[in-house]
Amino acid sequence: MKTAFTAQELHNFIEIIKDEYAVVRLVNPTQRKVLDLNSGKETREICNSIWGRNERCENCTSVRALQSHKNAHKVEFVHEKVYFITSKYVEIDGEACILEMVTDATDDFLANSDQKDAVAQFIVNHNDLLITDPLTGLFNRRFLDEHFIPSLTCCYDLAVPVNLSILDIDRFKAINDKHGHLAGDQVLKDVAGFWKLHFNSREKNKERLVIRYGGDEMLILACGMPQEEFTQKLTDCYEAMRKICFYDEKLNFSFGISFGSASSTELKPDWRWADLFALADERLYIAKKKHKITSKML
Repeated sequence: MKTAFTAQELHNFIEIIKDEYAVVRLVNPTQRKVLDLNSGKETREICNSIWGRNERCENCTSVRALQSHKNAHKVEFVHEKVYFITSKYVEIDGEACILEMVTDATDDFLANSDQKDAVAQFIVNHNDLLITDPLTGLFNRRFLDEHFIPSLTCCYDLAVPVNLSILDIDRFKAINDKHGHLAGDQVLKDVAGFWKLHFNSREKNKERLVIRYGGDEMLILACGMPQEEFTQKLTDCYEAMRKICFYDEKLNFSFGISFGSASSTELKPDWRWADLFALADERLYIAKKKHKITSKML
């Protein structure tokens, strides 16, 4: 399917299809801005305002389409109306953006009011499952890629500090090998539950999040917090944390965690997520190396 257009070709394409849809628009989902159909320049309109929301949609298909370079689809229930949305990845003279095509399917959606409520709730639950790790209940890598990282644009613009700590459970493979994978899962749930309790807020520019990145690695994120305060809170929480897994009445064992932390305030003003992650990851490597040396000496 064609994705590369000149500005004139896309204009002609939109003229052909616009009568089939309630809304046809171009968006930049990372900036959350609607683009002018003729010039391709950003307007003042925020893309999610069409749904009566001030915040980024949890199920943003346009971000997904931008990442996959494919089409993405969703259903929205808004004010007792039903909309089908197709987000199409396009390049206009080499610049990537998303063509959103919205169909008002209210009259064609054959369901009574109770069924509509059930379908709407199913969609909400399904969207939650997509961005949640089933074992730990934390946000997952998909949430990080499709929701958190794109939302960092406001932090760049407003110079809001972003702090990141990558935590890794020490000798996690050895725990699985010695005590079994179910015991390892219990450690993950214990660790996730503790850090989620202390870092959990979706307040704009003051987000506190814990994300399961993969395996035994988790990310702790705090926006709008001075680096010294973030570091001190991590230290205080870790000192207070119970670092013993009580798997059952007969089996309990200790474990440790290594951290690699970094703050956007340590980086250049034009920093990006990859820069912040690389710095924290480098420090995690150093911390784990120190823990290995210490373990051998004991």
